[in-house]
Amino acid sequence: MARIYVDKYTGTLERTDLYLVRLTMRDGTVIEDLEPRRLFPFSNTTMYITLLDKEEREVAFVRDLKELDEASVQALEDCFAEYYMIPKIEQLFDISEKFGSIKWKVKTDRGNVAFRIRNRQSDIKCLHGSTRVLIRDSNDNRYEIIDYTALDQHSRYLLFPYL
Repeated sequence: MARIYVDKYTGTLERTDLYLVRLTMRDGTVIEDLEPRRLFPFSNTTMYITLLDKEEREVAFVRDLKELDEASVQALEDCFAEYYMIPKIEQLFDISEKFGSIKWKVKTDRGNVAFRIRNRQSDIKCLHGSTRVLIRDSNDNRYEIIDYTALDQHSRYLLFPYL
C-alpha cells in the first residue's frame, strides 16, 4: 500500500481512543485504529506526523497540521496530549548533588515531585536558540521547563549552573 498524504482535501481524522484515530478518506475509504506519532516530537511539533497501523507500519502521513481541518487537528492534539504527556516544571525548590547523582525537588503542573538525574550533560537539554529545557530523570521520565526565563528568581538561580 502506498503512503497516503492527509490534508483537508484528501481526508479527515477522528479520535476513537486515547491514542488512536480513524482516517476517513474523501472517496469513502475508512482506516481504523491508526496511532499518530510526531517524527520530531520536541523540535517540530506541528509537522511530519506519521499514522501507524497495529503492526506499527506507516499507513498515512500528515506534512503539516495547518493543512488539516480544525476537527482533525483537534483529534491529533488530543492524542498527543495523552501520549506525549510531559509534566511542566513551574518552580524549583532544591537541587543537590551527591555521589554523582543530582536530586531535584520541583513543583510541576501535576504536583510536587522529587527525582534524580545521573548525567547533567545528557539528561538536561536546553534547546538551541530557545528558552525551553527538557530534563530526563534516572527512571527515564521526562520533564519540561517551557521558558526558564519565566521562572522565579530562586528557581533560575538553582537552574543556571546546569544549563
